[in-house]
Parts: sequence; C-alpha cells; structure tokens
Amino acid sequence: MDYVMVTFQFGSSNPIDLKLPTFVIVEELLVILHEAVGSPAGRDHILQAEPLGRILNNNRTLEEEGVTQGTLLTLV
Repeated sequence: MDYVMVTFQFGSSNPIDLKLPTFVIVEELLVILHEAVGSPAGRDHILQAEPLGRILNNNRTLEEEGVTQGTLLTLV
C-alpha cells in the first residue's frame, strides 16, 4: 500500500500534514476531511492541489490525479 505525505489547508486554519493512501478517491477524502474539520459535507467543496495548479477530479484517486509527496491540498 502506497502513501503520500501532503499538507492540508482549510480556510484560515493552520495547515496540517497528513499521511494519505494513494488509492483513496478524492470524493471519499472530501467526506473524511469535512468530518475532521467539523464542516458539513457538501458537493460545493473541492480540493485544489499545488504545485499541480488545478482542481482534483472527485471521481479519481490521488494517484490517478498525480498527487505526490509534499503536495498542498486546499479545501475550497
């Protein structure tokens, strides 16, 4: 099982480092992140990845989206 270390940012909160499995589907990750930050899950939130410079496709895995070590994921 492969993992990546990423930094997660939500709003003005301090960024946190997370170890995530690369096989997780982005939409599933969004649900988990919403629960973790106490925000109601909704389809209006998306994940932006840097340095990829784009919005992640909710139907693909982190690996399929090219998320690598050190990627910054921002919930927008």
